[in-house]
Amino acid sequence: YAAGDCAELASPEGERNKIEQLWYTGRMHGKVLAKTLCGERTAYDRGIWFNSAKFLDIEYQTYGYVSAKSREGEASFYWEHADGRKCLHLVFDAKNHRVLGVNVFGIRMRHTVFEKWIAENRTLEFVLENLGEANFDPEFFREFEAEIIALYNVQFPGQKLGLRRKRGLLKF
Repeated sequence: YAAGDCAELASPEGERNKIEQLWYTGRMHGKVLAKTLCGERTAYDRGIWFNSAKFLDIEYQTYGYVSAKSREGEASFYWEHADGRKCLHLVFDAKNHRVLGVNVFGIRMRHTVFEKWIAENRTLEFVLENLGEANFDPEFFREFEAEIIALYNVQFPGQKLGLRRKRGLLKF
């Protein structure tokens, strides 16, 4: 058995690396190992790729796969705040708009929500309209969902999206 962020996977699935140097993979390995040692044979399944960290004063999260350059059949939507410290980069299937991955800087998002949306093959439009559900910033933090939707509506004029769920004081 092996566990930890330096353990090598014998047969990684798909595009996964043999070594997943992420803090949470060690925890997941430990849970799988504990169940197996206690008689409940359990396979390791990391699920949809994600990573998050905070470096000094900026936080980032990645859910799903986001390449530096779009691959064939992919398209992307990118929003950046005027201060240059917050951005949202969604990668989606160019044909059906199914979200494949997201990078977020400077805004906290819920891992479980994006994991669910990617697993359910949700579209770019669904994700943007429901972005408030994923936002995890504390109360009284500035919200950027409306600004993000406004940019989408400019870039994709055939659609007119709106937020389905407002957070904080805006929900009243």
